[in-house]
Amino acid sequence: MKKIDLKEKCILSLILVIVMGFVLFYTYADEPENQYSGIIRLHVIANSDSAEDQNLKLKVRDEIIKEVGSLENSQNIEESRAYLKDHLEDMEDVATKVIKENGKTYTARADLGVRWIPAKTYGDMYFPAGNYEALNLTLGKGEGHNWWCVLFPPLCLIEEDENALDDLGMDQEQQIQMKSKLMEILGQKEL
Repeated sequence: MKKIDLKEKCILSLILVIVMGFVLFYTYADEPENQYSGIIRLHVIANSDSAEDQNLKLKVRDEIIKEVGSLENSQNIEESRAYLKDHLEDMEDVATKVIKENGKTYTARADLGVRWIPAKTYGDMYFPAGNYEALNLTLGKGEGHNWWCVLFPPLCLIEEDENALDDLGMDQEQQIQMKSKLMEILGQKEL
């Protein structure tokens, strides 16, 4: 009688292990949930933390921002996402061209997806840690620090130029509305 009980226990244990394996696989195989669905971030990740690679990262950033400049005209996040998905290879090509022009032999990879990102401050706004949709442009090994901004709504130049939103033709009221909408998405109080 004990042999049957032991055999049944082994079969039940095996079934339980298989079921748990499927649960774990499907839990972690899916893309994480986007906690801030009204935002798309851009991350340009340097090959390394050497001064040369960090400077090259900024050159690539400048060219990529020119490449995605048409996002300023996007009416909504779906348009922005569609544009980015359709132009991933173009962004890789632009980045690789800049890399080669600067004497390096590595390439770039562009990927749009939801990923966990640590807390960051951007201008006068705080972005809590969490899962964000982001365009990652990884240069070479991608072992260096990254530069980041918000692609949608289009805020990539605020940090570099206080008048960037003015340059986009946004009046003070529109700028306040954009920042308020971002803070609403992030669950923050007014500045």
